[in-house]
Amino acid sequence: MKKLLLVLLTICTLFTIGFSARKITSRTYDGEYVRSLNTFTYKKDNLIFPDKILSYSLQDDSNLLDQIYNFMSTDYGVTDNQTIGLKVVGRVINGVLVVDKIENYRIPEENLKVK
Repeated sequence: MKKLLLVLLTICTLFTIGFSARKITSRTYDGEYVRSLNTFTYKKDNLIFPDKILSYSLQDDSNLLDQIYNFMSTDYGVTDNQTIGLKVVGRVINGVLVVDKIENYRIPEENLKVK
């Protein structure tokens, strides 16, 4: 009876570990985005090793990026070739950053005018 209980407990533990390892979690990425190239670039901070600069193509599931670009182009004259700052929440799947939420954006400084 004790062996059977031990085997069942071990199997349940292995299934729990296996399912939790497959879960894809969302992370916050703070970087720069160029719309004409559809490239999001951010700097991955490492404590021991040198920092890495990673680039991903971006897929916007929040449908907010087009509205942000329309606002910036009409009010500030931002073009598709300019680099904007983005802070997004998403996950990387097969080299594509899938964005669930855009937390913040930064207009290029050369487009900001003192009124």
